[in-house]
Amino acid sequence: MRLIMPSALLSIFLYIFLHELGHTIVLWSVDADITEFSILNAHVNYIGGEWTNVSDRWMHLNGALFPVILAIVYMLFYRKDITNRFYRIFSGFFVLLPIGSLLAWVFIPFIYMAGQAPEDDDVSKFLYNFTTDYPAYLVSIAAVIIIICCITLAVKMGIVKNARETINEIKNGTSE
Repeated sequence: MRLIMPSALLSIFLYIFLHELGHTIVLWSVDADITEFSILNAHVNYIGGEWTNVSDRWMHLNGALFPVILAIVYMLFYRKDITNRFYRIFSGFFVLLPIGSLLAWVFIPFIYMAGQAPEDDDVSKFLYNFTTDYPAYLVSIAAVIIIICCITLAVKMGIVKNARETINEIKNGTSE
Protein backbone atom coordinates (compact mmCIF):
# COMPACT_ATOMS: atom_id res chain seq x y z
CA MET A 1 0.00 0.00 0.00
CA ARG A 2 2.95 2.30 0.54
CA LEU A 3 3.39 2.62 -3.24
CA ILE A 4 -0.25 2.51 -4.28
CA MET A 5 -1.46 5.50 -2.25
CA PRO A 6 1.40 7.87 -3.20
CA SER A 7 1.03 6.87 -6.86
CA ALA A 8 -2.71 7.54 -6.76
CA LEU A 9 -2.31 10.86 -4.92
CA LEU A 10 0.44 12.08 -7.26
CA SER A 11 -1.68 11.11 -10.27
CA ILE A 12 -4.72 12.95 -8.89
CA PHE A 13 -2.61 16.03 -8.13
CA LEU A 14 -1.12 15.97 -11.65
CA TYR A 15 -4.52 15.41 -13.24
CA ILE A 16 -6.01 18.43 -11.47
CA PHE A 17 -2.97 20.55 -12.36
CA LEU A 18 -3.13 19.51 -16.04
CA HIS A 19 -6.92 19.96 -16.14
CA GLU A 20 -6.66 23.53 -14.85
CA LEU A 21 -3.62 24.19 -17.04
CA GLY A 22 -5.71 23.09 -20.02
CA HIS A 23 -8.22 25.82 -19.20
CA THR A 24 -5.39 28.29 -18.57
CA ILE A 25 -3.85 27.68 -21.99
CA VAL A 26 -7.11 28.76 -23.60
CA LEU A 27 -7.33 31.76 -21.25
CA TRP A 28 -3.85 32.84 -22.34
CA SER A 29 -4.86 32.46 -25.99
CA VAL A 30 -7.79 34.87 -25.56
CA ASP A 31 -5.77 37.38 -23.52
CA ALA A 32 -7.80 36.87 -20.35
CA ASP A 33 -6.27 37.95 -17.05
CA ILE A 34 -5.91 35.00 -14.68
CA THR A 35 -6.82 36.09 -11.18
CA GLU A 36 -6.51 32.73 -9.41
CA PHE A 37 -5.11 29.28 -10.21
CA SER A 38 -5.83 26.68 -7.53
CA ILE A 39 -5.01 23.01 -7.57
CA LEU A 40 -6.42 22.39 -4.08
CA ASN A 41 -9.77 23.94 -5.00
CA ALA A 42 -9.51 22.73 -8.62
CA HIS A 43 -10.35 25.95 -10.40
CA VAL A 44 -8.98 28.88 -12.30
CA ASN A 45 -10.57 32.34 -12.17
CA TYR A 46 -10.14 34.99 -14.81
CA ILE A 47 -11.46 38.29 -16.10
CA GLY A 48 -11.79 39.59 -19.62
CA GLY A 49 -10.59 38.00 -22.81
CA GLU A 50 -11.60 38.19 -26.43
CA TRP A 51 -14.04 35.31 -26.74
CA THR A 52 -15.57 33.57 -29.75
CA ASN A 53 -17.82 30.51 -29.92
CA VAL A 54 -14.75 28.40 -30.72
CA SER A 55 -12.64 29.74 -27.85
CA ASP A 56 -15.58 29.32 -25.46
CA ARG A 57 -15.91 25.67 -26.51
CA TRP A 58 -12.16 25.10 -26.15
CA MET A 59 -12.19 26.68 -22.71
CA HIS A 60 -14.51 23.98 -21.40
CA LEU A 61 -13.16 21.12 -23.52
CA ASN A 62 -9.45 21.67 -22.94
CA GLY A 63 -9.68 20.95 -19.22
CA ALA A 64 -10.49 17.34 -20.09
CA LEU A 65 -8.62 17.11 -23.39
CA PHE A 66 -5.21 18.42 -22.29
CA PRO A 67 -4.62 15.68 -19.65
CA VAL A 68 -5.81 13.05 -22.14
CA ILE A 69 -3.38 14.28 -24.79
CA LEU A 70 -0.52 14.18 -22.29
CA ALA A 71 -1.59 10.70 -21.17
CA ILE A 72 -1.43 9.56 -24.81
CA VAL A 73 2.05 11.03 -25.19
CA TYR A 74 3.07 9.32 -21.93
CA MET A 75 1.70 6.00 -23.21
CA LEU A 76 3.69 6.31 -26.44
CA PHE A 77 6.92 6.65 -24.46
CA TYR A 78 6.04 4.07 -21.78
CA ARG A 79 8.60 1.32 -21.34
CA LYS A 80 6.94 -1.90 -20.26
CA ASP A 81 10.29 -3.54 -19.55
CA ILE A 82 10.95 -1.23 -16.59
CA THR A 83 10.19 -3.23 -13.44
CA ASN A 84 10.15 -0.36 -10.93
CA ARG A 85 6.92 -0.80 -8.98
CA PHE A 86 6.27 2.90 -8.48
CA TYR A 87 6.70 3.53 -12.23
CA ARG A 88 4.26 0.76 -13.12
CA ILE A 89 1.59 1.77 -10.61
CA PHE A 90 1.95 5.50 -11.27
CA SER A 91 1.74 4.87 -15.02
CA GLY A 92 -1.52 3.00 -14.58
CA PHE A 93 -3.09 5.76 -12.53
CA PHE A 94 -1.63 8.56 -14.69
CA VAL A 95 -3.13 7.24 -17.93
CA LEU A 96 -6.39 5.79 -16.61
CA LEU A 97 -7.46 8.83 -14.56
CA PRO A 98 -7.81 11.22 -17.55
CA ILE A 99 -9.42 8.46 -19.61
CA GLY A 100 -11.90 7.80 -16.80
CA SER A 101 -12.71 11.49 -16.55
CA LEU A 102 -14.03 11.31 -20.12
CA LEU A 103 -16.97 9.23 -18.88
CA ALA A 104 -18.64 12.51 -17.92
CA TRP A 105 -18.43 13.48 -21.60
CA VAL A 106 -20.25 10.25 -22.47
CA PHE A 107 -23.14 10.55 -19.98
CA ILE A 108 -23.72 14.26 -19.36
CA PRO A 109 -24.85 14.96 -22.97
CA PHE A 110 -27.79 12.60 -22.39
CA ILE A 111 -28.56 14.24 -19.06
CA TYR A 112 -28.25 17.60 -20.84
CA MET A 113 -30.73 16.53 -23.54
CA ALA A 114 -33.14 15.57 -20.75
CA GLY A 115 -32.78 19.06 -19.26
CA GLN A 116 -31.16 17.79 -16.06
CA ALA A 117 -27.44 18.54 -16.55
CA PRO A 118 -25.48 20.30 -13.80
CA GLU A 119 -25.15 23.99 -14.67
CA ASP A 120 -21.61 24.54 -13.39
CA ASP A 121 -20.01 21.55 -15.09
CA ASP A 122 -17.47 21.91 -17.94
CA VAL A 123 -19.41 19.43 -20.07
CA SER A 124 -22.68 21.32 -19.61
CA LYS A 125 -21.02 24.65 -20.37
CA PHE A 126 -19.44 23.14 -23.49
CA LEU A 127 -22.79 21.69 -24.58
CA TYR A 128 -24.61 24.98 -24.06
CA ASN A 129 -22.44 26.51 -26.79
CA PHE A 130 -21.88 23.37 -28.90
CA THR A 131 -25.56 22.45 -29.27
CA THR A 132 -26.32 25.71 -31.04
CA ASP A 133 -24.65 24.09 -34.07
CA TYR A 134 -24.51 20.33 -33.42
CA PRO A 135 -26.46 17.61 -31.59
CA ALA A 136 -25.29 16.79 -28.07
CA TYR A 137 -24.97 13.07 -28.74
CA LEU A 138 -21.95 13.76 -31.00
CA VAL A 139 -20.01 14.63 -27.86
CA SER A 140 -20.86 11.23 -26.37
CA ILE A 141 -19.81 9.45 -29.55
CA ALA A 142 -16.51 11.33 -29.70
CA ALA A 143 -15.82 10.60 -26.01
CA VAL A 144 -16.52 6.88 -26.46
CA ILE A 145 -14.17 6.73 -29.44
CA ILE A 146 -11.40 8.49 -27.53
CA ILE A 147 -11.90 6.24 -24.49
CA ILE A 148 -11.75 3.07 -26.61
CA CYS A 149 -8.63 4.26 -28.46
CA CYS A 150 -6.87 5.26 -25.22
CA ILE A 151 -7.73 2.04 -23.40
CA THR A 152 -6.60 0.04 -26.42
CA LEU A 153 -3.30 1.91 -26.44
CA ALA A 154 -2.86 1.46 -22.67
CA VAL A 155 -3.45 -2.27 -23.02
CA LYS A 156 -1.21 -2.59 -26.09
CA MET A 157 1.64 -0.75 -24.35
CA GLY A 158 1.36 -3.07 -21.33
CA ILE A 159 0.44 -0.31 -18.90
CA VAL A 160 -2.76 -1.91 -17.62
CA LYS A 161 -1.18 -5.36 -17.26
CA ASN A 162 1.94 -4.07 -15.49
CA ALA A 163 -0.02 -1.88 -13.09
CA ARG A 164 -2.53 -4.62 -12.28
CA GLU A 165 0.17 -7.26 -11.75
CA THR A 166 2.26 -4.94 -9.58
CA ILE A 167 -0.70 -3.95 -7.41
CA ASN A 168 -1.60 -7.63 -7.00
CA GLU A 169 1.99 -8.45 -6.02
CA ILE A 170 1.93 -5.73 -3.38
CA LYS A 171 -1.45 -6.82 -2.02
CA ASN A 172 -0.37 -10.46 -1.90
CA GLY A 173 2.99 -9.59 -0.38
CA THR A 174 4.95 -11.30 -3.15
CA SER A 175 8.06 -9.93 -4.77
CA GLU A 176 9.24 -10.02 -8.35
